[in-house]
Amino acid sequence: MKLTPDIVKKIKTDIALGELTQKEIGDKYNVSRSIISDIACNRRHQGVEVSISDVPPEQRQLLRLQAEVEHLKTERDTFKRQLRSEAKQNGLFYAIVEEMERRITPVAPLPSARPVYEPSGRITEHLVMHLSDGHHDQIITKNDTGGLEEYDFNISCCRAERYIDTTLKWTQETLSSQFSFPSVTILAYGDHTSGEIHGAVSRSHYRNQFNNSLAIGQLHALMFRDLAPYFDQVNVVYVPGNHGRRSNKKDYLGAHDNWDYLVAKVAELHCKGIHNINFNIPNSYVANVNIDGVGFQIFHGDDIKSSLGIPWYGLEKRRHRMMALNNMQASVPIRYYCCGHFHRPGSTTEVNGEMLINGAWPATDAYAFNALGGFTEPSQLIHGVNKEYGITWRLPVKLRSEYEHSGPRRYKVSI
Repeated sequence: MKLTPDIVKKIKTDIALGELTQKEIGDKYNVSRSIISDIACNRRHQGVEVSISDVPPEQRQLLRLQAEVEHLKTERDTFKRQLRSEAKQNGLFYAIVEEMERRITPVAPLPSARPVYEPSGRITEHLVMHLSDGHHDQIITKNDTGGLEEYDFNISCCRAERYIDTTLKWTQETLSSQFSFPSVTILAYGDHTSGEIHGAVSRSHYRNQFNNSLAIGQLHALMFRDLAPYFDQVNVVYVPGNHGRRSNKKDYLGAHDNWDYLVAKVAELHCKGIHNINFNIPNSYVANVNIDGVGFQIFHGDDIKSSLGIPWYGLEKRRHRMMALNNMQASVPIRYYCCGHFHRPGSTTEVNGEMLINGAWPATDAYAFNALGGFTEPSQLIHGVNKEYGITWRLPVKLRSEYEHSGPRRYKVSI
């Protein structure tokens, strides 16, 4: 039988309706099943197209319904792929956190150290502590750094003790005659762990990234616990860094697909029983924070582009662009932009804004020493915020202590 365009249209209509098998369609039009298969696969008669007007009226509604079913199937398959991708990324950490909620025993709160009556006439300010670039699980030896640095998890615990002790002594003793600090906000912006990149896990403290993250989260919780008795409110904001990422390249839609997120959740679970500690862990690489009416923006800083190895132009460019975007938002104007990443503290300022760059916990490492000749005294920034004047004073807290090589005195971490 010769296949005319009209017959081909009828064959294609029967194929689309799906009521007959290919063999039955071949018998109906007296052609072989292989020809029907070629037409169905568009290997023959590609130029013959079937429109809805070519279909008998009683079958048009059936075709419309079939088309809708195919469309729904396509949408279903798309959603399944998205869910599988989401499960591979964030699902792992969400499942771990859900399990840890049943297994982690919160740390016991310490007795309040806030005075019942405070002297009048003191200036009330908000204390801000910066927490970044701890790389607490990294191991650095003197052989790696020309004798300049030795660092591991236990030394980082000693430096954490020094950070908290210095902060409390400064705010509760040195400044206490003139200043009162009812609240503290900890801005934590990443690289608390060295993560999986650059083969860091095999050279880390626990040689296991889960254990590294659990230990670091517990260390942070002990720090927050020690702050809680001295303040009415302890606010903690976490955004991730670049070392904790689990993807080969930074996934801008996967901020929680990051070991820093697990560190934050572990710290939150350990502090669950301390009611004046509040956590904010957004699924974002950037967070805007309102501190007594003064706007802060925190981000890790790995997106800053350097020029000839120098990041200052990139930092200024970032600040100007974010200020322009902030002016379009109906929110508290951002006055201070805070980042880490560069392991070198500093600041750049103009009339209406300032970029604050936090220091790091290790002074140097094998890469910084050999490739860059880099060394910076380990430090973390603290400062006071006045609702009217913004930052009024600042102190880079030196983290090294004379006893750090003998082990921590009170931050004993067990996993």
